[in-house]
Amino acid sequence: MYFGLNADTDSLVYLMLANDFLHKKYPEMITIAEEVSGMPAVCRPVDEGGQGFDYRLAMALPDMWIKILKHTSDEDWKIGDIVHNLENRRYAEKHVAYVESHDQALVGDKTIAFWLMDKEMYDFMSTESPLTPVIDRGLALHKLIRLVTLGLGGEAWLNFIGEWS
Repeated sequence: MYFGLNADTDSLVYLMLANDFLHKKYPEMITIAEEVSGMPAVCRPVDEGGQGFDYRLAMALPDMWIKILKHTSDEDWKIGDIVHNLENRRYAEKHVAYVESHDQALVGDKTIAFWLMDKEMYDFMSTESPLTPVIDRGLALHKLIRLVTLGLGGEAWLNFIGEWS
């Protein structure tokens, strides 16, 4: 699948040349691959036969969190499975971990905060209103999800701050 007649070698060579040029011309530059196929050597140096990216987005992590929030109550989360998914990455390839992104909003999904607190966010997120158990628990889980993903999910962090209109 990755090598042989089905691989788009022209594109791979272009990425290798682009990354090699950028890293030589601007040594401080960081390039990040938005790649989900699991193609090997994306984050290996060009002189090792890799494509030369510095990091790969850990794109499976937001999907994991949405799946968990949609289908499993937090009391039933399988921590071992979560840890496995957060740490499941190719050795010596740096990943950018994140919990959510604009991609979810583009396909009509909800943010993590809305999955956790839903409609109560409209009436009970003010300092003027009482803190409800849903908001209290939602905020705690929101922080926990980010903390565990930051700690185990990769070597860098991408923060989602919402959509701007």
